[in-house]
Amino acid sequence: MKKLISILIFVLLVCTPFLNAIMAGNESCVAFPQGCDPGGGGKSLTGATVGSLIAEGGTYFLKSSSDIDLFLSLVESSELSGPDYEALQAALNSTIENMEKAKAIYYQLKNLAAVTPYNQEIISKLIEFDYSEFNEERGLIPVIFERVEKLLCQGDVRGVYAEFHYNTGQILETLYTLKKDVDGGIFPNLSTVWRVNQMFSKENLFGQYVAEVFYNLK
Repeated sequence: MKKLISILIFVLLVCTPFLNAIMAGNESCVAFPQGCDPGGGGKSLTGATVGSLIAEGGTYFLKSSSDIDLFLSLVESSELSGPDYEALQAALNSTIENMEKAKAIYYQLKNLAAVTPYNQEIISKLIEFDYSEFNEERGLIPVIFERVEKLLCQGDVRGVYAEFHYNTGQILETLYTLKKDVDGGIFPNLSTVWRVNQMFSKENLFGQYVAEVFYNLK
């Protein structure tokens, strides 16, 4: 069993950068000068670029998403074997740690994008993009895609990054509520568990849909 777990962890670590590249709003950096070139798109005082911050923030978000899946599986298995509070704490602490890192990175991204000029050619493509046809062809979830369309049809890429930052903060608030119970030896409230699962699912798809639109601008 330990060997199997080790293999699964290795696979997740190897695949995370690839998942990030297609799931967490990537390619949106083309909306800024020099696109997603590591040396372009504006730089922060630390030398980070729009593209590098998108990739780093997305990586931490997806790691947190993987951690919450472990937490949810432990909640589920508690129905059979009783709650393992030590394991629940470890999974939840890792979820929170990675989400806090994602939020901090998205804060930097939001601020850097605010002072970086747009690539107007890309902004024009976003405004002219046929979102209705795109949605219909792919069968996307309307309530989530509408959030993406509302921002991108106005060319508001900065608004997308502000959403990333705000939404990670909202998820963290719910995670802190779960942590308070688990740390106190109280089994997590199922209603809160269901809500946090829904929040992760929605934000995963929000980032994916943003990435899909940018990948189809070409």
